[in-house]
Amino acid sequence: MSFASLSMKAQYVTNGNEWDDVDFRDTTLVTSSDFRNRMVEQLFLLTEDGDMARFDSLSIVTIGNLLGKAKVNMKVYEFILEFMLNGYSNLGREQVVDYLLNYPMLFEGEIQLAEGLRLDSITEPYQKVRVGTKAPDVSGVTINGKPYRLYDSDAENVIIVFWSTDCEYCHDFLTAIRKNLDLKSDYELVTFALAENEDDAIRSVRKLRLDGYHFYDALRWESKPFLDYHISSTPTVFVLDKDRMIVCKPYDWHELKEWLK
Repeated sequence: MSFASLSMKAQYVTNGNEWDDVDFRDTTLVTSSDFRNRMVEQLFLLTEDGDMARFDSLSIVTIGNLLGKAKVNMKVYEFILEFMLNGYSNLGREQVVDYLLNYPMLFEGEIQLAEGLRLDSITEPYQKVRVGTKAPDVSGVTINGKPYRLYDSDAENVIIVFWSTDCEYCHDFLTAIRKNLDLKSDYELVTFALAENEDDAIRSVRKLRLDGYHFYDALRWESKPFLDYHISSTPTVFVLDKDRMIVCKPYDWHELKEWLK
């Protein structure tokens, strides 16, 4: 079971006692599929349909309860932190990710230097692309043969989309962006496609009638932009302002639309 395999339709109410039966001193928890599944169940199924503010707040409360108990064993704490960062980042829950990046329930003097360095190595990729940070530069030649560099662009706002040509949800998100935003004046669209080959990427961009700058790299997940932006799922979207600061990382069109208001 994984975060991505579930839909947000169940409701779960935390009371703070969900983990009382777990011995967090047991390091074998990090290899236990039962423990991983239990984390998904209790950390994901937290809200009613569509109420993402409630989802975020309940997630944070439950994370605090879990990590407060787990810190008796830093190996387990590190495992849980990394697992949840990956899951909530894939879900686009930036408020929860920010909470995790502050090492919940750990206080000054509670951990050794080596433990702190391990935590920093886990969170570093997420810190680099959190809202409020400078976006990594991107440059290259598009699938249409146009040279492009993010920091040479004069656009006031840039929307960067990492997507897959066989992902229907990606297509829907990009279509909503095309239909609702002015991609010639107000926003510049830059996309990076996962595709079978460059021809597949070209056909998909044409079918979607997308303006902007579009890239394909045969290295796929291992290409520099995917690594620089720490991409682990598609679609992943970044909105940048004129200073190329990341100002929004919407999970779907609804969240982007709400942010634009």
